[in-house]
Amino acid sequence: MTTRGKEVHKVDPGTSQGKTEADLFDLLRQDHAKARDLFARIEKTSKKELGTRQEAFSDLEQELLIHMEAEERFLYTALEQHLESREKVLENYEEHLVARTIIGAFISLAVDDERWAAKLKVLWELIGRHMDEEEHELFKVASQVLDREQLQGISAKVQELKREAKKGQGKLPSGRA
Repeated sequence: MTTRGKEVHKVDPGTSQGKTEADLFDLLRQDHAKARDLFARIEKTSKKELGTRQEAFSDLEQELLIHMEAEERFLYTALEQHLESREKVLENYEEHLVARTIIGAFISLAVDDERWAAKLKVLWELIGRHMDEEEHELFKVASQVLDREQLQGISAKVQELKREAKKGQGKLPSGRA
């Protein structure tokens, strides 16, 4: 298959076929799994476990912000150049914007405020659906329109951004988060 003069190697993002490509999708799925686990951990806490709840939310916030930044900078930027993925990528940018807005609203809200749990539920519904759509739709399109070198490069950049953020204790190299 060729796209704009480039040879594209189709890869099933759900298999280990074409290891470099799968590495990117596996990396993003691992982030998604970590977010799902953190949401579940928060949900299991009681209103009395304020410290535990706040700590888990802080971890979730950091993971989501770093993950969204990596997707936007590297994966989405590459995908928005292709007609097959442009519309979905534009929707994903907007979903990230809404997620950041909701995350930002937690700053002025106490963990034991009844609105805190409601906001968390809305955030989970948005993020949960978003991750499912990425895994079932966007990764498939990405494996069709991006070649091995692009996927490998994106994976390396995502990993580097995550390493830099961890070194900076959750601060993104751009100063965000």
